Amino acid sequence: MTPEELVRFASSLGLRAIAITDHDTLDGIEPAQAVVDELELDFEVVPGVEISAEYNFGILHILGFFVRTDEPDLQKSLNFLRVERRSRVPKILEKLEAQNVFIREEEVKKIATGGAPGRPHLANLMFRKGYVKTIQEAFDRYLKRGACAYVPKVKLPAHKAIQLIIGAGGIPVMAHPYSLNQDDPDRFEEIFLSLIGTGLRGIEAYYPKHTREQTRMYVRLAAKFDLVVTGGTDFHGSNKPGTELGLFPGRPPLSYSILEEMKKRLADL
Repeated sequence: MTPEELVRFASSLGLRAIAITDHDTLDGIEPAQAVVDELELDFEVVPGVEISAEYNFGILHILGFFVRTDEPDLQKSLNFLRVERRSRVPKILEKLEAQNVFIREEEVKKIATGGAPGRPHLANLMFRKGYVKTIQEAFDRYLKRGACAYVPKVKLPAHKAIQLIIGAGGIPVMAHPYSLNQDDPDRFEEIFLSLIGTGLRGIEAYYPKHTREQTRMYVRLAAKFDLVVTGGTDFHGSNKPGTELGLFPGRPPLSYSILEEMKKRLADL
């Protein structure tokens, strides 16, 4: 979806707010807010970003909420990541061609609709062209880490991603922590503490793929270290089938009080 479509859809579902947290770009925030203003919606758009960070095990992403979109240091680093991301696509296409999967770079740019092109767009095209039966199959067979067409992504050191978000007036939050593949509480707490030491100020405890035990652990750690708790469905539209905007399997929708608490923390920065 375009940012405009996303806002209209979220509002139609009865949601009161969403965060626009695209990877490596802030370009979706202004058009999303413009729709709210144009239609005079009782709806909030939280300006944000998601940055992939270096980590030895699993996957570490850092969310930045309430960032200033005109912060030059943040924009410069995001532009660097976008350039690297675009250079990654041709390398993946070359590997796909070796597997008799033929996609042109122009097709990827077209489907990315102005955003940063990446694997979800490639998976979408592979599905459309009939190379795979599902989006997930595209990742499992070709695009995930260790698969035949995988190309590593350039990432920022975690401390730099966190400091860039702080420098832009935002709240840095660990995204979907299950992806670190660290279920041992002591080991996870050790990692968590190291990131808190570089400025991390929150954790995305509520996420569709988190088990009840994981969610409880993340909420407990947030309380222990006085950090903000956030949640997100990580909605990607048709690029991520099975994920519904604002819905968490087995639990009620998130309370607006989560956003209110984030705003209180923002005022204290």
